[in-house]
Amino acid sequence: MRFLKHIPILLATTAIVFICFGCADNKTGKLNNDTINSLSETNEADSTAELKPDLPDVMFNGEKFVFLVRGPAYNEWMSQDIYVEQQKSEPIADAVYERNLYLEEKYNIKIREYGSRDVGADARKTIATASDDYDAVMADTGATASLASQKYLFDLHTIPYMDLTKEWWDQRSVSQLSIGGKLYFCTGDLSIMANDATWILMFNKPMIGDLKFESPYDLVRNNKWTIEKMLEMAKGASNDENGDGVMKYTTDKYGFVTHGSSCEGFFFGSGCNIITKDDNDMPAITMMSERALSVLEAAHELMGNRDIVVNGSVQSLNAVTQMQPVFQSGRALFYGEVMQCIIRLRAMEIDFGVIPFPKLDENQASYNHFIHTTAAMLSIPVTNNDLDKTGIILEAMTAKSKYTLRKAYYDVCLQGKFMRDNESAEMLDIILRTRNFDIGYIYGWGDLFENFRTCLTSGKGDFASKFARSERAAEKMMDKTIKSWLEGVEA
Repeated sequence: MRFLKHIPILLATTAIVFICFGCADNKTGKLNNDTINSLSETNEADSTAELKPDLPDVMFNGEKFVFLVRGPAYNEWMSQDIYVEQQKSEPIADAVYERNLYLEEKYNIKIREYGSRDVGADARKTIATASDDYDAVMADTGATASLASQKYLFDLHTIPYMDLTKEWWDQRSVSQLSIGGKLYFCTGDLSIMANDATWILMFNKPMIGDLKFESPYDLVRNNKWTIEKMLEMAKGASNDENGDGVMKYTTDKYGFVTHGSSCEGFFFGSGCNIITKDDNDMPAITMMSERALSVLEAAHELMGNRDIVVNGSVQSLNAVTQMQPVFQSGRALFYGEVMQCIIRLRAMEIDFGVIPFPKLDENQASYNHFIHTTAAMLSIPVTNNDLDKTGIILEAMTAKSKYTLRKAYYDVCLQGKFMRDNESAEMLDIILRTRNFDIGYIYGWGDLFENFRTCLTSGKGDFASKFARSERAAEKMMDKTIKSWLEGVEA
């Protein structure tokens, strides 16, 4: 058993920090923005001819290939992209069924899933007891990062037959989620959960027209969509409807409705990162910068001014039952949430559009989008005893997903059934190819971002001083993570 040689490592490793909110370069070194954008555009490109992975023609005698996934306890974030029992006349479910049927017939294999109440805990338990119940794990970014630091996962770069340079793998995740050339988790077209977890802006189209504001689509196209412009429009849209001098989320109009994760939206959207990587793919904490301080100055009203924003995190509001209705009823100009909300709002009667999170200024080279921790990442547990089969199935599954699942999610669901206009589909292209994965944020080293969040939301506090007090502890935590990654398990 392959796993037996790793037991001493596993027993000597203890759990690291577990975070609940999370989301940069390649195996041989860092990529600049132009290169990353080029890779992303390649990843998003559709071809009329289906590309086939370079895999051996083998059969697996009806064996099962089992994923550990998020079950019903995760509510709207439960797995929906790995396995369905039968067709349901729903685009996503039918695409999953079609893909799996193709794979099962081609390789004589049975794809199955086990829906867990706590994927990270169940994965940790089975791996620590040397159980080989699961061939692959789909957990959120925080749980997966914890498993990686415990040396419970294989380095994906060493898995036979997995070609992570192919366009069906998310090239930003491959390049940004590695350390020292080691990659223990990533995403690709086999899963829609990273798409669902991408942080975006929606806007009320009739309100834009009534207030005679510039088209947000044109602002994006003309490189004029900035935090300053969003704040200007948000102030213009806010209104005390009954004139009682008190803004209430139940009755009045607001420029922006969101919760605390829009702090990440503004930070990463402005081109900031907690870490950057050198030519050896080694991370360094570079969060403190003039640019980060500029984001605090530019965006704090959009997160903390209660005359402008309904911030569900600050006001202790439920995201679905209290925040969402403010936008859904037509009383908010902008709504900051995950992309999954496009689907949640499919019954909304008022037309809305989708746009990127704003840039800091017009000199910024490209848009950048935060991935919420609810994104599910693919990983392979060290208890997996048949890595040849695993590499073949995952490569084939991800490649086929490009022409089934991805098209169902992107072309049918978003651009067809739920999107309200062609311009939003154009904006979606921009959003999906500019997603950002930051290892420093995922691990939450030294609570650096929590300090930033506090300063941004309150508009008060000296972030530079808070950062200086936390930096040394963060670097120690980072060094511990790096050590565990570099000592991690290869196939």
